[in-house]
Parts: sequence; structure tokens; C-alpha cells
Amino acid sequence: MAEDASLELVFLGTGTSSSLPQIACLTAPPESATPPCRTCLSTVTPAGKRNIRRNTSAALRTTGRDGQPVTIVIDAGKNFQAAAVEWFPKYNLRKIDALLITHAHADAMNGLDDLRGWTLRGAIQSHIDVYVSSDTFTEVKRSFPYLVSKEFASGGGDVPEFKWHIIEDRVPFEIGETGVKITPFAVHHGRLFTTSIVTSASLASNPCNSCHSDAFEANGVTKTPSLEVLQPYISFGFKIQERLVYISDVSFIPEDVWPLLEPRTRADGTKERVSLAVLDCLRLRPHTSHVGLEDSIKLAKRIDASRTYLTGFGHEVSHDEYVQLGKILGGASFDAAELTQCEMEGLKLIGEERGQWVRPSYDGLQVFTSADGLTVEDSDDR
Repeated sequence: MAEDASLELVFLGTGTSSSLPQIACLTAPPESATPPCRTCLSTVTPAGKRNIRRNTSAALRTTGRDGQPVTIVIDAGKNFQAAAVEWFPKYNLRKIDALLITHAHADAMNGLDDLRGWTLRGAIQSHIDVYVSSDTFTEVKRSFPYLVSKEFASGGGDVPEFKWHIIEDRVPFEIGETGVKITPFAVHHGRLFTTSIVTSASLASNPCNSCHSDAFEANGVTKTPSLEVLQPYISFGFKIQERLVYISDVSFIPEDVWPLLEPRTRADGTKERVSLAVLDCLRLRPHTSHVGLEDSIKLAKRIDASRTYLTGFGHEVSHDEYVQLGKILGGASFDAAELTQCEMEGLKLIGEERGQWVRPSYDGLQVFTSADGLTVEDSDDR
């Protein structure tokens, strides 16, 4: 049965939208007021390979109920094709049984057109099943109408073949008849920069981060104030086979989502928790649309997975610095005199509590969970 199969996760990309290295760092002149960061500069050396970070994306492989492999890709961003060229041959990945899109930003969906490499003239498969929210599907139709209706294709009409599936917040679904089950859940990923005007009475049912109102007069009559509501931008996280939680783009997790993520207490009093969590972490400090290291660690503690990998990095912190901070968080001893300035700043954020297993992911990292869901190992462990 698919529920009993092991899971393999390959990180196809672990960087923010602009990717790493950043062109501004690589081309900065010596007299630049803003010197290039050492994270980006390291990428031109073999030692800095793990600081090369493409758009956040992953491939999950498991076994379906019929014993056949099932491959699920999460997000296809701006440099998905380059990531696939590097990692699909290395890890013997080929057919894509499902593509999950977290949200409609360019770094999550602009690689959709590249999937013609799988479906054009049946090169690998006849079509790809794509799972999206209704809002994301609306944006796909607006941005890439020819990917939804071929009547909008042009040139030679060489476009990928998709079957679209609309998924909903906390409504589980199965990938075909494979037995592989996924529960999507909505999290905040910053905000929309358009606002809605609503009445006070409707505010309770309208999600918002902040709002304000002003009474006004018209023809000498004071009108009942309305409220300008700032809407959160929604991205999907995914819980897969009850063993993997994947949240790549998040600034806030609504409280009503947490029962899906937190450990459950069995009848015998033991905890039932996910074995692997993948969490957003743009940099040390938070951003409007991403959590920083401090909040990532708080999320990791509350989810309480056996292992947590961070992803979605900018260029402010290098891979090795994240590794060092993860070791310290786990309880490793350290010499403060040997820490970098960035590590010292991170140390202040992670606090005094120790014992969590948290590490940075990197492009090409391969992670396994055993069939019992208890053991997690990655390609660095072996």
C-alpha cells in the first residue's frame, strides 16, 4: 500500500525568487557602496556550490498501491528547466505523476511552459496532472491562457499538455488511483496590494491582517463607516502521506491550520508526529512575505517533526552559517570567538533552548524517510 511506502525528497531548488547568486553581487565594481556578499561570491568556487540556489522546488518519490513509482513535483518556477536538467538524470527521475503549485508567483509557476519537454509529442508522457487552487488557476489563465485553452496558442502551437485539478484548503485528495494522499492547507504569504471595502458587519467573516475606517459626511448626513481590509496573499502548504509537511512560502500560519500540523497524542499517550518538515526561511530577519530564522524555528518547534529542513533562502546567510546555527540549536558546543558576525546575529535569534534538529537544505539534497515514518536520513548522512 502507498501508505506504507518510504518517501524520497529531492530539493530541486532552495532559493528565493531572485535565485542565487545575485547578479548585483557578481557584477559589483570595487568602488561600490554596497559590497558584494560573500555568499554570492562563493558560488564561483567549488566550496560554495551549496550557495547556488534556484527557485524553491522539490520532487517527491514514493511507491503507489500498485507497486509502481509515483513522482510528485512541487512548484515549477523561473529556472525549473535548469534544475530538472541537473537533478532529474542524477536521481533517475523522469515521469511526473503530479505537479503541485503552491501559489501563482513567478518563482512557483513560470516554468510551466518548460513542461512541454515531458509532453510534447508524448516525449515522456501524454500529459501532466496539475493541482492548483482556484485563485492560482485564475492567474494561470490570465498569464498563460494557451496552457489552459489551445485556441490561444500561436506559432507552431507547441504547448505542454495538462489536466488541471482544483484543490481546496484542508480538503484531502489522492494522486490518481495511486493511494498517495495529500492535504493542502492555506497559509499567508504576505499581502495583496489591492484592498477591499467592506461593511463593519461583514468584517468578521473576512480575513485580514489590518484594517481602518473613517466616518464621512455626504449631503450633511454622516454615513456608517466602512472598513478598508488588507487581504493576505494565500499560498498552499502540503501534508503528504501524514509524514511530510512542506511549507515553502509563508509569513503566517492561521491558528485553525495548526491541528493539521501539530503532533497528535495516541491512546497510549505517545506522540504521532510527522517525520519530516520543510519550512520557509528567507534570512535571519522576517520579511513581509516570508518568515525569518527566529520564526522558522518557532514553527519547527510547534510542528515537532523528527527533522526539519529550511528552504527558500536569500543571499544574506551562507549554507555553512545555517549549518553551524542548526548544530548549535541541536545542542552542539561552540566557541563564540570562531563564529561569523552573521552566526552571532543568528545565535541571538534562536534563543537559549536547545534540542531541535534543524538544517538548511540545498539544491540537489536527497532526503529519505523510512516506511515506518520514524527514520529520516539524507544524502549527507551516508
